[in-house]
Amino acid sequence: MKITQDLLLSLAVASSATFANAELSYVCPGDVGKTIIRSFKKYEFKCNWGVKGLPTKSVPGANTIECAGICANDPSCLHITYTEKTGKCDMKAAGELFEQTKFPITTWYFIGDAPGEPDTGSEVVTPPVIDTQKPITGGDSSGDSNDASGNLPSYSCPQHNLKTYTVGEITYELQCGNGHSMGHWTSEPGTNLKACADRCAAIPECNSCDFDRTTNICYFKKAPSVTAPWKPEITKSLVCPQNDGKVFEGSDGTWFYLQCCTDTDGASILGLETASSHNDCLEKCVADRKCKSVTYAAGDGSTPNCKLYGHGLFSQTVIAGVHHAFVTDPPTEEPKVSEAKLCSTECPAAHGQLFVSATGENFQMSCDKRHGTTYLNIDRQPSFEACMSSCAAMPACHSAEYEPRTKKCFYGNNHNQPAIDAKAFLSAHSLGCAGACSSCKKGCDQLNSAALSADVAGCEADHGKLITSGGEDFRLQCKHCYRSSAYFKLEAKTMAECAKACAENPNCHGVNWMGPVTGCSAHPATQPGGAAPVFYQDARCDALMPQSRSLPHYDTIGADSPEITARDW
Repeated sequence: MKITQDLLLSLAVASSATFANAELSYVCPGDVGKTIIRSFKKYEFKCNWGVKGLPTKSVPGANTIECAGICANDPSCLHITYTEKTGKCDMKAAGELFEQTKFPITTWYFIGDAPGEPDTGSEVVTPPVIDTQKPITGGDSSGDSNDASGNLPSYSCPQHNLKTYTVGEITYELQCGNGHSMGHWTSEPGTNLKACADRCAAIPECNSCDFDRTTNICYFKKAPSVTAPWKPEITKSLVCPQNDGKVFEGSDGTWFYLQCCTDTDGASILGLETASSHNDCLEKCVADRKCKSVTYAAGDGSTPNCKLYGHGLFSQTVIAGVHHAFVTDPPTEEPKVSEAKLCSTECPAAHGQLFVSATGENFQMSCDKRHGTTYLNIDRQPSFEACMSSCAAMPACHSAEYEPRTKKCFYGNNHNQPAIDAKAFLSAHSLGCAGACSSCKKGCDQLNSAALSADVAGCEADHGKLITSGGEDFRLQCKHCYRSSAYFKLEAKTMAECAKACAENPNCHGVNWMGPVTGCSAHPATQPGGAAPVFYQDARCDALMPQSRSLPHYDTIGADSPEITARDW
């Protein structure tokens, strides 16, 4: 959703082409395969074929021939597509061809340089001014605004839900698991939501966008609209890649989000198991109440191939042959309007409601049900309400069943919900006396307490445990530091990002997470001179020790005198 947008003034001016040969034209489908030369570059004419990927630039064009000249005169353009419907030339720096038949387009596909050759038709093309959109007020926004705007280096769900991303003077808010209720205006292939936002910001008509992670398609909207909750597709089969991005229900009702060819971004390892199938691996997670996510790799059953984790979030770590699933919110459906009415003792309005008797005893009422247990007594009462009141007056009575046809009241001592379906009966069972829990806190001491923090690996809860990130296992040592003179910085804003950055860097043999300000400090296998980095007890760092590299553990741990126990983050 675009949450702020200054009024834009477009200064892009498209100059009309001047042709020495007015008969020069390229028409579909008759001219498919013909070539054109512009500024010593040769392009092939294609009808109803586009180039995959988001445009690097999109500028006005009078016709397909003018687009060829625009591309030839822009160093960043390799191929260019003209859409007659919008009158736009979309430049591409690279990409494969794909067929597009929804509406007419033409593409000039670069096939090689043509040094010394004159332009086809010898027309003179003056390319339009490019990239000159700016706000009427607010000054030039052409500079890099990443630092000032507070943009994150990458965005993923659900951990960055409601975070903002600014492109020039436009700010977007990420809403995980939501899409727009209005239909989209146009769509294009995209790599991620950030790329979609960049593309939307470059189109004056675009006001918001959605990104479909399963198809890698950006959907652009012309006007702001109310977002609607995302409804995930449900699968009953854990088959990859067909069911990537779908949700699956475990045997106990826990729901998992399936990510094919993916490993966790950063989670503590609970255990390694041998599973006969993907479903068997998931059920091992279901059986362990501490398990929040799982990765599975197919095997012959002779070695562990199922890894259980104590944390679970959406991951962006792509690893072939490994499949990730994490606990997610259950899918929902539209609520059904209840027929229940407060204070009613007649069905169906009484179903599930409480009846408080004159003696202060609470009864929960159930329609079309009976207990069927041995009765204490049977008599006749004028109504269900009278039947319950009569039960409340009897110390031994804890349940009542009423049959309106005969006006019989069946008294019992059952404290449970009635289990027998019987449309001719109304039942009630005691929940105890009103005020019986008056000495309890009733949650009042929790009214102003903060919600739990994000469920991610960290100190002190995961000290000494193995953490998986980026396909590597790390031993987390809280309040310990690698030290060397050859350390180098890695880009990261969280401990999980720090571990992943180390996993992706072959020179990282140990890494310190030093908080969001100081960041991520990596260490190589050796210092200048050949000595390995040393390892110290130091509260300023949390060390992550890659288990497959040269510094997985230390027999000797140093300590400063006096010991560093203060942490400034």
